[in-house]
Amino acid sequence: MSKEPKEIKKKNNDKEINRKERKSVDRPKEYLLSMSLAPKLDESIHWFHMLPAAFFTAVTIIITRMHAYERPMDQFYWSGGDNSLTDFFSYFKMVAILTCAIFALVLLLYRIFTQSFFIKRNFAYIPMTVYAFFVLLSYGFSDYKLFALWGWNDRFEGTITLLAYMVMLFYIINSVNTEKNVKWIIYPTAAFSALLGLLGLTQAFGHDFFRTAIGKKLITPSWFWDQVDTLNFTFKNNEIYQTVYNINYVSFYLTLLIPLFGMIFIYSVTKGKDESLWKKLLWGALFTLLVFNLIGSVSSGGYLGMLAILILGIIVLNKRILQWKKPVIILFALAILMCFANFQQLQSEFNAAKGFFGANRSASVPGYPQEQTSEPLEKAKSHIDYIDTDKNQIKLSVEGNEMIITTFPDDPLSVIIEDSTGKKIPTEMIDPGTYLHQFTDERFRMCKLRPATDDDGNNYYQIYIDDSEWAFRLTEDGPLFANRMGALVDLNPVEQIGFENNPNFGSGRGFIWGTSIPMLKDTVLIGHGADTYCIYYPHNNYVGKYNAGWENMNLVVDKPHCMYLGIAINTGIVSLLALIALWGIYIVQSIRLYFRKEFGADFITFVGSGIFFGVCGFLAAALVNDSSVSVTPLFYGLLGTGIAINMILKNRFHAE
Repeated sequence: MSKEPKEIKKKNNDKEINRKERKSVDRPKEYLLSMSLAPKLDESIHWFHMLPAAFFTAVTIIITRMHAYERPMDQFYWSGGDNSLTDFFSYFKMVAILTCAIFALVLLLYRIFTQSFFIKRNFAYIPMTVYAFFVLLSYGFSDYKLFALWGWNDRFEGTITLLAYMVMLFYIINSVNTEKNVKWIIYPTAAFSALLGLLGLTQAFGHDFFRTAIGKKLITPSWFWDQVDTLNFTFKNNEIYQTVYNINYVSFYLTLLIPLFGMIFIYSVTKGKDESLWKKLLWGALFTLLVFNLIGSVSSGGYLGMLAILILGIIVLNKRILQWKKPVIILFALAILMCFANFQQLQSEFNAAKGFFGANRSASVPGYPQEQTSEPLEKAKSHIDYIDTDKNQIKLSVEGNEMIITTFPDDPLSVIIEDSTGKKIPTEMIDPGTYLHQFTDERFRMCKLRPATDDDGNNYYQIYIDDSEWAFRLTEDGPLFANRMGALVDLNPVEQIGFENNPNFGSGRGFIWGTSIPMLKDTVLIGHGADTYCIYYPHNNYVGKYNAGWENMNLVVDKPHCMYLGIAINTGIVSLLALIALWGIYIVQSIRLYFRKEFGADFITFVGSGIFFGVCGFLAAALVNDSSVSVTPLFYGLLGTGIAINMILKNRFHAE
């Protein structure tokens, strides 16, 4: 039997080793999956593949367009029953988000067919998958699938939008490989941020572009142009709302951008003569413009985010701040200059800070600015503990004293009034013409009572507590509270956890949070459905709104004014924990990376750190703000870019 020569064996072994080495190079450990023609990790993705990422991150926020639509709102007693609605700031942003996600999926499919598909090895996919799973699960078990799918009115952040966020986050992580790819996202973001900033300037100086003839036609369809003069702007003159629907959202998204462009300015200055003067001026001007808009938006949430950024920046950058003292001093000088330029707004925010911590008793509702007044506070009104309509009885408690009013629908003029021990509470008639009775018991001197009949012959009992009126119609099902929209509501005690004695904390957020926290008991595993918070909020808590000082007790609470509460209620606490894991791992990774990283003159290092500070500021501001289609695409676009940059820098660090 012939034997294979040793030289031939050696050559074959060498070929096998070389083949394995090539395979190892082609598919390094940084890839979770890669096809034969997948680009290397340090190879730029074609610019065309960056378009959905750039549009999603930079352009979505600026879209503003009128959209008329129908919703079955007459099923909700607190809605007013109008099924015809109009939106300007959210619907077409949602359309843009979904379009970007579909475009991204098509490009991913193209990569598969061209054997260039790859998935980087990254921590993010597990929490992203868990989150997406519970978003779908919450939709599957939702009782209001229409709203859970598309989102609530004027918000449109439903199931498909939340899933689109995850698609785009995945796509951006796996599309940003090099500095060139990073610039494809950062430069468009800078351009459209400048455009938004200039729009904010027109609003701040009382010349809102959207109120001009051209502006009105730009945001409305042509069939509406003969009616543009009927547009009613709810924003006051000099309020900066840009294109994000709520003045709170302006400062919210700016916490993402100000540290980013601040770090790019520092990069530009530290390059010295290697960087053109016009670029330095451009980045400095953009930073200044955005700071002006943040202060001019008159929203404390942005200040909370900027405080978190400042503290974190000092900790992470430490001695490097001294190395960059020239650009850092310039940035602080520009920020102080903008404070003087917006001194009036800044002063009002400092005054409002007392209200944020509940230091004053004047009530306000988040997102609805209150008139400032120097008049003395009115005499404290009586505290209503609860009102409960139970069968044929109206049970109420005022200042800890309980009263039970038993009604008789067949004899509307008859009534039995007792305290909690069964002792009758005496009254005296003070107005024979209207049958108005005053309670003579000292415990209830603040209360009055009278029977009434409306034009349709319906019988009522009207209870007056101080200057407030509570009308109860007598029906076959017992007395029901008649709200100001004519709906009959069964009242019951509403649980509140926290802020019971301080409902005005956070400009009224304390009351909303206190009544939202009990809702978490029903959403530990899965939520009620994406963006369905408004449906499940206890709108029959008129007593709570009264005690909190809300002038309009029929004002609908459509969001919790806390992104974390909104996620936990809409898609479940588990989904919130998944996102916290995603954000938390990114933050820990970034701290470790930028704390020890030498910045040098590396553009993406400055960009990556700027995104990191911005993400942290955004998450801090999210304590008092809500997710929305206006700001969240920018957040996830920059987060995906930040994760990708961290991977690039980590690979460089290990290579060194």
